[in-house]
Amino acid sequence: MRYGSVDIASVSSFVWITDESGKKLVGQAVATERQALQRIFRPHLKHGLKIAIEAGNQTLWIHDCLAQLGAEVVVVNPNKVKLIAESRHKTDKADAKILCELLRINALPTPVHVPSDEARSLRSLLNARRQLIRTRTQLCNTVRALLRQEGVRLPARGLNTQKAWQALLVPAYEHPHVAVIVKAYAPAFASLTASLRELNQELKQRAGTDPRVELLKTMPMVGLIAALTLIAAVDDESRFSSSRKLVSYAGLAPSVRQSGERANYGPISREGRHELRAVWVQIAHLIANDQRGPAKPLRSWFLKVARRRGKKTALVALARRLLTVALQMLRSGEVYDATRLVRKAA
Repeated sequence: MRYGSVDIASVSSFVWITDESGKKLVGQAVATERQALQRIFRPHLKHGLKIAIEAGNQTLWIHDCLAQLGAEVVVVNPNKVKLIAESRHKTDKADAKILCELLRINALPTPVHVPSDEARSLRSLLNARRQLIRTRTQLCNTVRALLRQEGVRLPARGLNTQKAWQALLVPAYEHPHVAVIVKAYAPAFASLTASLRELNQELKQRAGTDPRVELLKTMPMVGLIAALTLIAAVDDESRFSSSRKLVSYAGLAPSVRQSGERANYGPISREGRHELRAVWVQIAHLIANDQRGPAKPLRSWFLKVARRRGKKTALVALARRLLTVALQMLRSGEVYDATRLVRKAA
């Protein structure tokens, strides 16, 4: 058996390969290119080859490149590889050597899940959508602040439509530059809105091919984007052995400091998929203010926790519970049933 590792960098990466006894066979820098990586690892395939790489922005294509070659590729969280993260002698060579040795002696932390092609595609589309919304919001806020200097105060959603922007082009402002700026920004808003519409349509089409989306939408306040965000993050629900694992993956688990028999619980870890955390905490906000039937048991539970722990803590707790319910639904294939939550509370 041969063991290898790659310390990935943008232009040149460092490769380390050893045999079963730990004897160094290769230790050199190579271009971070598909052919270069395959060329250096290919001669060792006949012995059986296992390669460790750290998670990063180039991980997915390198993982696919080496897996297609026939190697077993292990992706690890660099923050959990303490020997590398805490090393004072930090070089590409040293990092690759330590990573390879930890792989050889089976001392690496639990591997990072490598998402399927569909999950990768969905994550990219959702991320692009978030970026468009963020850019459009910044543009609207800039114009809103500019108009406020002119004494013009817009309602909360006063810049959300093309019609509203057209209305802004009509008035004669006290300072001519305001009209120039509004006129320059209006096409940008229209373009961003059109791009956002295209992405929403693509996401809607993809949702139509996945029955899990309609299943999750039976939960109160869960719409298309919330359902797709969870599906893209989870990818395969069977990889979570418990709901606690999913909660931790979303960064909603409380941080713990333990010494002896004493354990102190602090704020949430915020590790994991931030977009999953953001979306489902927002759903918790909506449910906390929803008095309709399907959300009633969840809201009652939220109010009970809020009286004891405060609203902020209760919202996070509700988000955790929502993810727990969602995971159970994905596993069972059964729609949301508020009566089950009532029976549990009783």
